[in-house]
Amino acid sequence: MAWLTSVLKSAVLAVLALLAGATAAHAQQNPPLSGVRMIDLDGRAVRVQAIGLQDRRPGAPVVVFEAGATNSLEVWGGITDQVASMAPVIAYDRAGLGSSEWDNTHPTPRHVAERLRQVLRQIGAEPPFVLVGFSWGGMLVRYFASYYPGEVAALVFVDPSPMVTESLASNLAPFETVGAGRAGFEAYWSSFAALIGGAPPAVRAEMQVFHGLLETDLAARDLRQVPAVPMVVIVAAKYLPVPLTVPFDLQRHFQVDLRHRLSVLSEWVLASPHGALVMASNTTHHIPRDDPGLIVSAILRVLGALHLNRRRPEQSPF
Repeated sequence: MAWLTSVLKSAVLAVLALLAGATAAHAQQNPPLSGVRMIDLDGRAVRVQAIGLQDRRPGAPVVVFEAGATNSLEVWGGITDQVASMAPVIAYDRAGLGSSEWDNTHPTPRHVAERLRQVLRQIGAEPPFVLVGFSWGGMLVRYFASYYPGEVAALVFVDPSPMVTESLASNLAPFETVGAGRAGFEAYWSSFAALIGGAPPAVRAEMQVFHGLLETDLAARDLRQVPAVPMVVIVAAKYLPVPLTVPFDLQRHFQVDLRHRLSVLSEWVLASPHGALVMASNTTHHIPRDDPGLIVSAILRVLGALHLNRRRPEQSPF
C-alpha cells in the first residue's frame, strides 16, 4: 500500500488488524471470490459480491456481511462461498475501502446503513436479512438493525468493537481498573491515530467516527432498540499483541476489557429469543482467519432458528 512507509508498515498493519481482523497478506492468500462485480451507486463505483440471489426462494433470508474497519470483502475469505450453500449471500466494500470509490462523506452509522440498503435494493436483494458484522462491522449492523428492524431476521456479531453502545464512563472502566484512567484512554486512541495518519481518507474517517461516538454523550449516539431476533455473539478471548505506545500493560488491559465486553454482550444475547454467546479462547480478533468455521456455524445456527420460528420479531430492551 503506497501510503505506508517502510518503517511503519508492519506496525500499522498490526494495529489495523486489531480493529479489522485481517491483514492484506491474509486477503492475498485467498483465491478469487465468486460472484464479485462492480455497480454504480450515486455515481460512485461499489464492489459487491452476490451469490445465489437468482435461486432464492420467496421469503428466504439473505445473509449480508459487513466487514471490519479498513477491511475489503476479502476478509471473509471462503466463508461466503460456504454460507452460499445454505442461503443467498451478499458482501461488499464500503466507500473508500477495497475497490469501492470513496464518496467523500463522513461514514456515520446512519450513512453506512443507508448506502448498504441502497446497494441491496439495486442488486435485487429484498429482506429479510441475516446480518453478519465483524469488529466495527458488528456495530454497523447493530445500527442497521435498529434503523430497519422490520427488514432484519437474525444477527451474528463477530467480536464486535469498539463498544459505542456503552457510555464513555463504561468504556473508561477497564482503563481505570489497570490504573491508566482517562489519560490511558487518550493515549490508546492517540497511538492509533498517529499510526494511521497517512492512511487513505476512508480509513481515517472510520476511526474518527467510532472514536467520536465514544466521546459523544450516549443520548446523542442515535442508539435505538434492535429487533428481538435470533442472535449469536462471538467473542475472541486470545490476546493479539499490537505495537502501541501506551503507559499501561496492553495484555492486562485486554483481559480486563474482555470481561467488561462479555458482561455487556451477555445482555444483548439475553434480549434475544434464541441467542447464544460464544467465547473463543483459541482465536484472536482475527476470527475470519483463525476460525472461519466458527462464523459459518453461527450463521447456520441462526438460519436454523429462523426455520423453526417464523414469529414476527418483537422489540428488545437493549
